Amino acid sequence: MVKLSRTFLLVVCSIVLLTMLSGSATASVEYFEEEIKIGDGYQINNYVIDVTDVFITDKLAVFKVYENGDGEPIHDEMIGINESFKFDLGNGEVELKLLSVGSGVLNRASVFITVRNVDTYLTGIVNGGHEYATYSGTPILEITTTVDVDTMVIGDFVKVTVNAKNVGDDKAVDVRFFIPPRLEGFSLDDEVLELTVDDVTIEVGNTYRVYVYIYEATNEGSFTFKPTTAIFQNSAEVDFEASSTTPTITVTAPEVQEVPKKNAVLELSTDVDSMIVERNDKITATINVKNTGDAPASAVWINIIIPQGLEYVGGDSAIEIISGVPKIYMGSFGVQQEKEYPYTVKASELGTYTLTTKLAYEYDDGVEAETQKVSNESVTESIYVQKGKYDELLEQPIYVYLLPLMVIVMIAAWIYHRHNQYKFG
Repeated sequence: MVKLSRTFLLVVCSIVLLTMLSGSATASVEYFEEEIKIGDGYQINNYVIDVTDVFITDKLAVFKVYENGDGEPIHDEMIGINESFKFDLGNGEVELKLLSVGSGVLNRASVFITVRNVDTYLTGIVNGGHEYATYSGTPILEITTTVDVDTMVIGDFVKVTVNAKNVGDDKAVDVRFFIPPRLEGFSLDDEVLELTVDDVTIEVGNTYRVYVYIYEATNEGSFTFKPTTAIFQNSAEVDFEASSTTPTITVTAPEVQEVPKKNAVLELSTDVDSMIVERNDKITATINVKNTGDAPASAVWINIIIPQGLEYVGGDSAIEIISGVPKIYMGSFGVQQEKEYPYTVKASELGTYTLTTKLAYEYDDGVEAETQKVSNESVTESIYVQKGKYDELLEQPIYVYLLPLMVIVMIAAWIYHRHNQYKFG
């Protein structure tokens, strides 16, 4: 039983010890022991504890606590020796204990101050009390990155401005700005205002122009600026930091104006002067070519196809016989240019015929790298070749013509013979 009691006691002590160690590890505690005269105060950050009265006989002292020098105290306490009072300071706590009182030209109070869970940045006696204390506030830098356009086209320019305005209640001192790397998708065209990064002070309500850049858009896409950051202190040398806004710019590719294609349109037709002819008659055909497009043609070839039964007789001087085929070649044929080429054929055999004209040419449409090639043809209406006046005579057997001729020759010979008989008789 004794062993069990000892074990239980050991466990309890261990728990208490761990609790104390845990508490001491997490809690922040500072101690100050000071002698403060009537009318003076003791400052902890932006709080001042004024000693307003000291009663030597009664061993009492009156303390008033002020925050940021405001007119009304947040705490008013009269305590005796070895007595104390507490007040909250932020998330922490301050406890003041009166150790003793003393007399002199000005009565005074000796105090012991305990500060728990407070990051102290300003402590000490303030002569004259809270009205003469220096208070520090919170500088708040609103850093804004602004652009004069949020949508643009590759090749356009954007003006980027970064300003820092102090909207807090204390000046920002020792401000240092850190600019981000150059924005991807843009190239720096001009640095209008060079950045000053060291020892900048921005008073409450003032705006500081950090920098002004002009960028040229070089890539298509959506781009978000990285923030400009700053680190600074307040008047009590407490550290702060801030970051800028991060606008987004959308860059599009420039609209490509579609280049209209040009065309060379050569219209081809062939007319004939007669659709019904007799054998051995001649027919005059006329080739008509006109460029109704908006581009000149080049390497123009015109082939005249003469069907069997018709014979090419001749024609315009531009027509040449190449490999037995009448052809026309033109190195170029301009826009709205029009030409006629007449030629003649002979109807050598009976039948129905058409004259075919084949056309081939090239042109540059102004868009494609290769030249465009075009070919077409025109065909005349049917030409009818019929018999001539003497075609039937030529079609009879030869004896039909020889017998009458022999009779005529014999009669002529007989007449000639009789004529000679009478002449010499």
